[in-house]
Amino acid sequence: MNLKNQFIVKALQSTALILLLILNGFVLNFILKFELFKEKKEFIDEICKSKLENLDFGFDNRYFEIQKNKLKKNQLLPEILSLQGISNSISNAAIANISQIHNIKNLRAGNTYAFIHSNTCQTPDYFAYEIDQTKFVLCELKKDACAEVIERESYSKEEIATGTIETSLWDALEKNGVSLNIIDQMEDALSSSVDFHHVQKGNSFKLIFDRLYIGSTPTSSGNLIAAQFSTDNNESYAYSFIHNGKQDFYDNEGRPMRKSFLKAPVRFSRISSPFSSNRFHPVLRFSRPHLGTDYAAPTGTPIMAVGAGIVESASYTGGNGKFVKIRHDKMYQTQYLHMSRFAAGINPGAHVAHGQIIGYVGSTGLASGPHVCFRFWKNGVQVDHRKLSFPSPDPLPKEILPEFFKHRDLLKLKLDEAQHTAYISSTHPEAL
Repeated sequence: MNLKNQFIVKALQSTALILLLILNGFVLNFILKFELFKEKKEFIDEICKSKLENLDFGFDNRYFEIQKNKLKKNQLLPEILSLQGISNSISNAAIANISQIHNIKNLRAGNTYAFIHSNTCQTPDYFAYEIDQTKFVLCELKKDACAEVIERESYSKEEIATGTIETSLWDALEKNGVSLNIIDQMEDALSSSVDFHHVQKGNSFKLIFDRLYIGSTPTSSGNLIAAQFSTDNNESYAYSFIHNGKQDFYDNEGRPMRKSFLKAPVRFSRISSPFSSNRFHPVLRFSRPHLGTDYAAPTGTPIMAVGAGIVESASYTGGNGKFVKIRHDKMYQTQYLHMSRFAAGINPGAHVAHGQIIGYVGSTGLASGPHVCFRFWKNGVQVDHRKLSFPSPDPLPKEILPEFFKHRDLLKLKLDEAQHTAYISSTHPEAL
Protein backbone atom coordinates (compact mmCIF):
# COMPACT_ATOMS: atom_id res chain seq x y z
CA MET A 1 0.00 0.00 0.00
CA ASN A 2 1.48 3.35 -1.01
CA LEU A 3 1.89 6.27 1.31
CA LYS A 4 -1.14 8.11 -0.07
CA ASN A 5 -3.48 5.16 0.54
CA GLN A 6 -2.11 4.65 4.08
CA PHE A 7 -2.83 8.30 4.81
CA ILE A 8 -6.41 7.98 3.53
CA VAL A 9 -7.04 4.82 5.64
CA LYS A 10 -5.67 6.46 8.78
CA ALA A 11 -7.73 9.58 8.12
CA LEU A 12 -10.88 7.50 7.78
CA GLN A 13 -10.07 5.55 10.96
CA SER A 14 -9.47 8.79 12.87
CA THR A 15 -12.71 10.26 11.57
CA ALA A 16 -14.64 7.12 12.53
CA LEU A 17 -13.10 7.20 16.02
CA ILE A 18 -14.03 10.87 16.47
CA LEU A 19 -17.58 10.22 15.29
CA LEU A 20 -17.84 7.24 17.64
CA LEU A 21 -16.61 9.33 20.57
CA ILE A 22 -19.10 12.08 19.71
CA LEU A 23 -21.93 9.53 19.45
CA ASN A 24 -20.93 7.97 22.77
CA GLY A 25 -20.94 11.46 24.26
CA PHE A 26 -24.49 12.07 23.03
CA VAL A 27 -25.67 8.69 24.36
CA LEU A 28 -23.99 9.21 27.74
CA ASN A 29 -25.41 12.73 27.99
CA PHE A 30 -28.91 11.42 27.16
CA ILE A 31 -28.64 8.67 29.77
CA LEU A 32 -27.43 11.08 32.43
CA LYS A 33 -30.14 13.61 31.59
CA PHE A 34 -32.79 10.86 31.58
CA GLU A 35 -31.69 9.57 34.98
CA LEU A 36 -31.52 13.10 36.35
CA PHE A 37 -34.96 13.83 34.87
CA LYS A 38 -36.32 10.62 36.34
CA GLU A 39 -34.84 11.41 39.75
CA LYS A 40 -36.10 14.98 39.52
CA LYS A 41 -39.59 13.79 38.52
CA GLU A 42 -39.67 11.30 41.39
CA PHE A 43 -38.52 14.06 43.75
CA ILE A 44 -41.21 16.45 42.47
CA ASP A 45 -43.86 13.71 42.66
CA GLU A 46 -42.87 13.04 46.26
CA ILE A 47 -43.13 16.76 47.10
CA CYS A 48 -46.54 16.99 45.40
CA LYS A 49 -47.74 13.88 47.22
CA SER A 50 -46.52 15.34 50.51
CA LYS A 51 -48.33 18.59 49.78
CA LEU A 52 -51.58 16.76 48.93
CA GLU A 53 -51.40 14.74 52.13
CA ASN A 54 -50.91 17.91 54.21
CA LEU A 55 -53.60 19.99 52.53
CA ASP A 56 -56.83 20.48 54.43
CA PHE A 57 -59.50 22.73 52.87
CA GLY A 58 -56.68 24.00 50.64
CA PHE A 59 -54.39 24.96 53.54
CA ASP A 60 -51.14 23.24 54.50
CA ASN A 61 -51.72 21.97 58.03
CA ARG A 62 -48.01 22.30 58.77
CA TYR A 63 -48.36 26.08 58.70
CA PHE A 64 -51.99 26.67 59.66
CA GLU A 65 -54.01 25.61 62.68
CA ILE A 66 -57.16 23.91 61.39
CA GLN A 67 -59.90 23.31 63.96
CA LYS A 68 -62.52 20.84 62.73
CA ASN A 69 -65.95 20.08 64.19
CA LYS A 70 -69.16 18.33 63.19
CA LEU A 71 -72.25 20.45 62.77
CA LYS A 72 -74.76 19.58 65.50
CA LYS A 73 -78.49 19.30 65.07
CA ASN A 74 -80.24 22.69 65.18
CA GLN A 75 -76.85 24.48 65.40
CA LEU A 76 -76.91 27.79 63.50
CA LEU A 77 -74.11 29.57 61.66
CA PRO A 78 -74.37 32.86 63.65
CA GLU A 79 -73.89 30.87 66.86
CA ILE A 80 -70.87 29.01 65.44
CA LEU A 81 -69.18 32.24 64.33
CA SER A 82 -69.99 34.03 67.61
CA LEU A 83 -68.30 31.29 69.66
CA GLN A 84 -65.08 32.05 67.78
CA GLY A 85 -65.20 35.72 68.75
CA ILE A 86 -66.09 36.91 65.26
CA SER A 87 -67.50 40.45 65.33
CA ASN A 88 -71.13 41.02 64.36
CA SER A 89 -70.17 43.03 61.28
CA ILE A 90 -67.85 40.31 59.93
CA SER A 91 -70.33 37.59 60.92
CA ASN A 92 -73.22 39.31 59.11
CA ALA A 93 -71.09 39.89 56.00
CA ALA A 94 -69.89 36.26 56.02
CA ILE A 95 -73.43 34.89 56.33
CA ALA A 96 -74.67 37.20 53.56
CA ASN A 97 -71.84 36.21 51.21
CA ILE A 98 -72.15 32.49 51.95
CA SER A 99 -75.92 32.69 51.33
CA GLN A 100 -75.26 33.93 47.80
CA ILE A 101 -73.37 30.75 46.86
CA HIS A 102 -74.91 28.13 49.16
CA ASN A 103 -78.27 28.01 50.95
CA ILE A 104 -77.38 28.11 54.66
CA LYS A 105 -80.68 26.31 55.37
CA ASN A 106 -79.02 23.30 53.73
CA LEU A 107 -76.21 23.11 56.30
CA ARG A 108 -76.53 19.49 57.43
CA ALA A 109 -75.97 18.10 60.90
CA GLY A 110 -73.00 15.74 60.85
CA ASN A 111 -71.15 17.60 58.08
CA THR A 112 -67.69 18.96 58.86
CA TYR A 113 -66.90 22.61 59.34
CA ALA A 114 -63.57 24.19 60.25
CA PHE A 115 -61.85 27.38 61.31
CA ILE A 116 -58.40 28.10 59.87
CA HIS A 117 -55.93 30.12 61.95
CA SER A 118 -52.63 31.63 60.87
CA ASN A 119 -52.19 32.71 64.49
CA THR A 120 -54.07 30.86 67.22
CA CYS A 121 -53.80 33.90 69.49
CA GLN A 122 -56.14 35.76 67.15
CA THR A 123 -59.59 35.13 65.70
CA PRO A 124 -59.64 32.69 62.76
CA ASP A 125 -58.78 33.86 59.26
CA TYR A 126 -61.20 31.57 57.38
CA PHE A 127 -64.35 29.51 57.87
CA ALA A 128 -64.85 26.32 55.81
CA TYR A 129 -67.92 24.10 55.46
CA GLU A 130 -67.79 20.73 53.69
CA ILE A 131 -70.80 20.45 51.37
CA ASP A 132 -69.82 16.91 50.36
CA GLN A 133 -66.69 14.89 49.58
CA THR A 134 -65.97 16.85 46.41
CA LYS A 135 -66.50 20.50 47.37
CA PHE A 136 -66.58 22.97 50.25
CA VAL A 137 -67.44 26.57 51.05
CA LEU A 138 -64.53 28.79 52.05
CA CYS A 139 -65.17 32.22 53.56
CA GLU A 140 -62.60 34.82 54.58
CA LEU A 141 -63.25 36.24 58.06
CA LYS A 142 -61.47 39.51 57.50
CA LYS A 143 -62.39 42.70 55.65
CA ASP A 144 -65.07 41.91 53.04
CA ALA A 145 -65.69 38.29 54.15
CA CYS A 146 -65.37 37.00 50.57
CA ALA A 147 -66.84 33.49 50.05
CA GLU A 148 -66.53 30.87 47.31
CA VAL A 149 -67.30 27.22 46.59
CA ILE A 150 -64.11 25.27 45.92
CA GLU A 151 -64.03 21.97 44.04
CA ARG A 152 -61.49 19.54 45.47
CA GLU A 153 -58.96 17.92 43.13
CA SER A 154 -60.24 14.46 42.30
CA TYR A 155 -59.32 11.51 40.12
CA SER A 156 -60.25 7.84 39.67
CA LYS A 157 -57.91 4.94 40.22
CA GLU A 158 -58.47 1.34 39.17
CA GLU A 159 -58.22 -1.15 42.04
CA ILE A 160 -58.60 -4.91 42.44
CA ALA A 161 -60.12 -6.63 45.46
CA THR A 162 -59.94 -10.38 46.03
CA GLY A 163 -61.17 -12.45 48.93
CA THR A 164 -62.16 -15.84 50.25
CA ILE A 165 -65.20 -16.09 52.53
CA GLU A 166 -64.24 -17.07 56.08
CA THR A 167 -67.25 -15.87 58.10
CA SER A 168 -69.62 -13.96 55.82
CA LEU A 169 -69.45 -12.24 52.46
CA TRP A 170 -70.45 -8.94 54.06
CA ASP A 171 -67.53 -9.11 56.51
CA ALA A 172 -65.07 -10.17 53.82
CA LEU A 173 -66.02 -7.20 51.67
CA GLU A 174 -66.79 -4.40 54.13
CA LYS A 175 -64.09 -4.99 56.75
CA ASN A 176 -61.37 -5.01 54.12
CA GLY A 177 -62.14 -1.77 52.34
CA VAL A 178 -64.82 -2.42 49.70
CA SER A 179 -67.44 0.31 50.05
CA LEU A 180 -71.18 -0.29 50.27
CA ASN A 181 -71.51 1.44 46.90
CA ILE A 182 -69.30 -1.19 45.18
CA ILE A 183 -70.97 -4.03 47.16
CA ASP A 184 -74.37 -2.92 45.84
CA GLN A 185 -73.03 -2.79 42.27
CA MET A 186 -71.54 -6.27 42.65
CA GLU A 187 -74.87 -7.62 43.86
CA ASP A 188 -76.70 -5.91 41.01
CA ALA A 189 -74.24 -7.37 38.48
CA LEU A 190 -74.42 -10.94 39.80
CA SER A 191 -77.85 -11.04 41.48
CA SER A 192 -79.38 -13.26 38.79
CA SER A 193 -76.58 -15.84 38.84
CA VAL A 194 -75.39 -15.88 42.48
CA ASP A 195 -77.56 -16.45 45.56
CA PHE A 196 -75.75 -14.15 47.98
CA HIS A 197 -77.93 -15.39 50.83
CA HIS A 198 -76.38 -18.86 50.54
CA VAL A 199 -72.67 -18.10 50.23
CA GLN A 200 -70.46 -20.60 52.03
CA LYS A 201 -67.07 -20.57 53.70
CA GLY A 202 -64.47 -21.07 50.97
CA ASN A 203 -66.47 -19.23 48.27
CA SER A 204 -64.35 -16.51 46.69
CA PHE A 205 -64.67 -13.26 44.76
CA LYS A 206 -62.58 -10.91 42.63
CA LEU A 207 -63.57 -7.34 41.78
CA ILE A 208 -62.13 -4.69 39.49
CA PHE A 209 -63.43 -1.20 40.17
CA ASP A 210 -62.62 2.49 39.84
CA ARG A 211 -62.32 4.32 43.15
CA LEU A 212 -62.71 8.09 43.36
CA TYR A 213 -59.94 9.92 45.23
CA ILE A 214 -60.25 13.41 46.64
CA GLY A 215 -56.67 14.65 46.86
CA SER A 216 -54.88 11.63 48.30
CA THR A 217 -57.92 10.35 50.23
CA PRO A 218 -59.89 7.36 48.92
CA THR A 219 -63.68 7.73 48.98
CA SER A 220 -66.64 5.37 48.92
CA SER A 221 -67.56 6.48 45.38
CA GLY A 222 -66.63 4.49 42.30
CA ASN A 223 -67.84 2.11 39.60
CA LEU A 224 -67.61 -1.65 39.30
CA ILE A 225 -65.80 -2.71 36.11
CA ALA A 226 -65.78 -6.51 36.39
CA ALA A 227 -66.56 -9.22 38.93
CA GLN A 228 -66.01 -12.92 39.44
CA PHE A 229 -67.68 -15.08 42.09
CA SER A 230 -66.77 -18.72 42.67
CA THR A 231 -68.75 -21.31 44.62
CA ASP A 232 -68.17 -25.05 44.95
CA ASN A 233 -69.87 -25.80 41.65
CA ASN A 234 -70.20 -22.52 39.79
CA GLU A 235 -68.05 -19.66 38.54
CA SER A 236 -69.79 -16.45 37.50
CA TYR A 237 -68.26 -13.53 35.62
CA ALA A 238 -69.75 -10.08 34.97
CA TYR A 239 -68.24 -7.38 32.76
CA SER A 240 -69.37 -3.77 32.52
CA PHE A 241 -69.93 -2.80 28.87
CA ILE A 242 -71.62 0.15 27.16
CA HIS A 243 -74.00 -0.63 24.29
CA ASN A 244 -76.24 1.96 22.62
CA GLY A 245 -75.15 4.49 25.23
CA LYS A 246 -76.33 2.30 28.12
CA GLN A 247 -73.98 0.67 30.63
CA ASP A 248 -74.87 -2.86 31.75
CA PHE A 249 -73.20 -6.10 32.85
CA TYR A 250 -72.68 -9.11 30.59
CA ASP A 251 -71.44 -12.68 31.03
CA ASN A 252 -68.63 -14.44 29.14
CA GLU A 253 -70.83 -14.95 26.07
CA GLY A 254 -72.06 -11.36 25.93
CA ARG A 255 -75.48 -12.13 27.42
CA PRO A 256 -76.98 -9.57 29.84
CA MET A 257 -76.49 -10.62 33.47
CA ARG A 258 -79.95 -9.29 34.30
CA LYS A 259 -82.19 -12.34 33.91
CA SER A 260 -85.95 -12.63 34.24
CA PHE A 261 -85.87 -12.84 38.06
CA LEU A 262 -83.64 -11.77 40.91
CA LYS A 263 -82.49 -14.45 43.34
CA ALA A 264 -83.98 -12.59 46.32
CA PRO A 265 -86.31 -9.64 47.02
CA VAL A 266 -83.97 -7.98 49.56
CA ARG A 267 -80.24 -7.28 49.66
CA PHE A 268 -77.78 -9.10 51.90
CA SER A 269 -80.06 -10.29 54.64
CA ARG A 270 -80.02 -13.81 55.95
CA ILE A 271 -82.53 -16.54 55.20
CA SER A 272 -84.15 -17.17 58.57
CA SER A 273 -86.45 -19.97 57.48
CA PRO A 274 -86.10 -22.12 54.34
CA PHE A 275 -88.84 -23.49 52.08
CA SER A 276 -90.40 -26.45 53.92
CA SER A 277 -93.45 -28.66 53.69
CA ASN A 278 -93.57 -29.00 57.51
CA ARG A 279 -92.26 -26.09 59.61
CA PHE A 280 -92.98 -25.28 63.27
CA HIS A 281 -94.68 -21.88 63.23
CA PRO A 282 -93.13 -19.57 65.87
CA VAL A 283 -96.38 -17.64 66.46
CA LEU A 284 -99.08 -20.30 66.08
CA ARG A 285 -96.89 -22.86 67.97
CA PHE A 286 -97.66 -25.84 65.73
CA SER A 287 -96.22 -27.32 62.54
CA ARG A 288 -97.61 -26.56 59.11
CA PRO A 289 -96.26 -26.19 55.58
CA HIS A 290 -94.14 -23.11 54.94
CA LEU A 291 -94.24 -22.69 51.18
CA GLY A 292 -92.01 -19.66 51.02
CA THR A 293 -88.62 -18.31 52.02
CA ASP A 294 -88.16 -15.88 54.92
CA TYR A 295 -85.59 -13.13 54.56
CA ALA A 296 -84.90 -11.49 57.93
CA ALA A 297 -83.93 -7.83 57.69
CA PRO A 298 -84.39 -4.64 59.73
CA THR A 299 -87.77 -2.91 59.63
CA GLY A 300 -87.85 -0.48 56.73
CA THR A 301 -85.45 -2.43 54.50
CA PRO A 302 -86.59 -1.97 50.86
CA ILE A 303 -88.30 -4.96 49.23
CA MET A 304 -87.80 -5.32 45.47
CA ALA A 305 -89.97 -6.94 42.83
CA VAL A 306 -87.88 -9.89 41.63
CA GLY A 307 -89.20 -9.40 38.10
CA ALA A 308 -91.31 -7.11 35.95
CA GLY A 309 -95.06 -7.58 36.14
CA ILE A 310 -98.47 -6.25 37.19
CA VAL A 311 -99.60 -5.88 40.82
CA GLU A 312 -102.53 -8.22 41.45
CA SER A 313 -102.95 -7.40 45.16
CA ALA A 314 -101.65 -4.82 47.62
CA SER A 315 -103.68 -5.59 50.67
CA TYR A 316 -103.83 -6.79 54.30
CA THR A 317 -104.93 -10.06 55.88
CA GLY A 318 -104.55 -11.26 59.45
CA GLY A 319 -101.91 -13.87 58.70
CA ASN A 320 -100.05 -12.26 55.81
CA GLY A 321 -100.12 -8.74 57.19
CA LYS A 322 -99.49 -6.14 54.51
CA PHE A 323 -98.58 -7.97 51.31
CA VAL A 324 -98.12 -7.49 47.58
CA LYS A 325 -98.77 -10.13 44.93
CA ILE A 326 -97.44 -9.72 41.39
CA ARG A 327 -98.25 -11.58 38.17
CA HIS A 328 -95.19 -11.68 35.92
CA ASP A 329 -96.60 -13.67 33.00
CA LYS A 330 -98.90 -16.61 32.34
CA MET A 331 -96.56 -18.93 34.25
CA TYR A 332 -95.11 -17.04 37.22
CA GLN A 333 -96.47 -15.10 40.22
CA THR A 334 -94.72 -13.84 43.37
CA GLN A 335 -95.93 -12.62 46.77
CA TYR A 336 -94.23 -10.54 49.48
CA LEU A 337 -95.65 -10.74 53.04
CA HIS A 338 -95.46 -8.91 56.42
CA MET A 339 -94.55 -5.49 55.00
CA SER A 340 -94.48 -2.44 57.26
CA ARG A 341 -95.80 -0.30 54.39
CA PHE A 342 -96.22 -0.25 50.62
CA ALA A 343 -94.05 1.86 48.33
CA ALA A 344 -95.66 4.84 46.61
CA GLY A 345 -97.78 3.91 43.62
CA ILE A 346 -98.06 0.20 44.48
CA ASN A 347 -101.75 -0.47 43.88
CA PRO A 348 -103.65 -3.27 42.06
CA GLY A 349 -103.09 -2.89 38.32
CA ALA A 350 -99.83 -0.98 38.64
CA HIS A 351 -96.95 -2.04 36.39
CA VAL A 352 -93.68 -2.70 38.23
CA ALA A 353 -90.17 -3.00 36.82
CA HIS A 354 -87.51 -5.63 37.50
CA GLY A 355 -85.88 -4.63 40.82
CA GLN A 356 -88.37 -1.83 41.59
CA ILE A 357 -89.01 -1.15 45.30
CA ILE A 358 -92.58 -2.24 46.10
CA GLY A 359 -92.60 -2.04 49.90
CA TYR A 360 -90.59 -2.20 53.11
CA VAL A 361 -89.79 -4.97 55.57
CA GLY A 362 -92.00 -5.18 58.65
CA SER A 363 -93.64 -7.67 60.99
CA THR A 364 -97.36 -7.23 60.28
CA GLY A 365 -99.62 -10.28 60.47
CA LEU A 366 -98.35 -13.54 61.95
CA ALA A 367 -94.70 -12.62 62.25
CA SER A 368 -92.36 -13.03 65.22
CA GLY A 369 -89.95 -10.37 63.93
CA PRO A 370 -89.21 -8.13 60.93
CA HIS A 371 -88.80 -10.14 57.73
CA VAL A 372 -90.33 -10.68 54.33
CA CYS A 373 -91.87 -14.06 53.53
CA PHE A 374 -91.30 -14.49 49.79
CA ARG A 375 -93.54 -16.88 47.84
CA PHE A 376 -93.17 -18.02 44.25
CA TRP A 377 -95.80 -19.70 42.03
CA LYS A 378 -95.17 -21.63 38.84
CA ASN A 379 -98.32 -22.61 36.93
CA GLY A 380 -100.42 -21.99 40.05
CA VAL A 381 -98.28 -24.17 42.35
CA GLN A 382 -96.01 -22.75 45.05
CA VAL A 383 -92.40 -23.82 44.48
CA ASP A 384 -88.94 -23.18 45.92
CA HIS A 385 -87.67 -20.43 43.62
CA ARG A 386 -84.02 -21.19 44.53
CA LYS A 387 -84.24 -24.47 42.66
CA LEU A 388 -85.61 -22.99 39.45
CA SER A 389 -83.45 -22.26 36.40
CA PHE A 390 -84.50 -19.40 34.14
CA PRO A 391 -83.42 -18.93 30.51
CA SER A 392 -80.74 -16.34 29.73
CA PRO A 393 -81.70 -13.29 27.64
CA ASP A 394 -80.42 -12.81 24.10
CA PRO A 395 -76.73 -11.84 23.77
CA LEU A 396 -75.39 -8.62 22.31
CA PRO A 397 -75.87 -8.22 18.52
CA LYS A 398 -73.39 -10.24 16.46
CA GLU A 399 -71.73 -7.15 15.04
CA ILE A 400 -70.97 -5.91 18.58
CA LEU A 401 -69.62 -9.21 19.96
CA PRO A 402 -66.03 -8.90 18.59
CA GLU A 403 -65.65 -5.55 20.37
CA PHE A 404 -67.14 -7.01 23.55
CA PHE A 405 -64.93 -10.13 23.44
CA LYS A 406 -61.81 -7.97 23.15
CA HIS A 407 -62.98 -5.93 26.15
CA ARG A 408 -63.90 -9.13 28.05
CA ASP A 409 -60.55 -10.81 27.42
CA LEU A 410 -58.60 -7.87 28.88
CA LEU A 411 -60.74 -7.82 32.03
CA LYS A 412 -60.81 -11.61 32.41
CA LEU A 413 -57.01 -11.72 32.22
CA LYS A 414 -56.82 -9.21 35.09
CA LEU A 415 -59.34 -11.20 37.13
CA ASP A 416 -57.65 -14.54 36.49
CA GLU A 417 -54.20 -13.17 37.37
CA ALA A 418 -55.41 -11.69 40.67
CA GLN A 419 -54.57 -13.98 43.58
CA HIS A 420 -57.29 -15.00 46.04
CA THR A 421 -56.52 -14.04 49.61
CA ALA A 422 -58.51 -14.02 52.81
CA TYR A 423 -58.33 -10.24 52.73
CA ILE A 424 -58.88 -7.47 50.23
CA SER A 425 -55.96 -6.93 47.89
CA SER A 426 -56.24 -3.16 47.79
CA THR A 427 -53.73 -0.34 47.92
CA HIS A 428 -55.96 1.54 50.35
CA PRO A 429 -57.79 -0.85 52.71
CA GLU A 430 -58.59 2.12 54.94
CA ALA A 431 -60.93 3.57 52.31
CA LEU A 432 -64.26 4.89 53.47
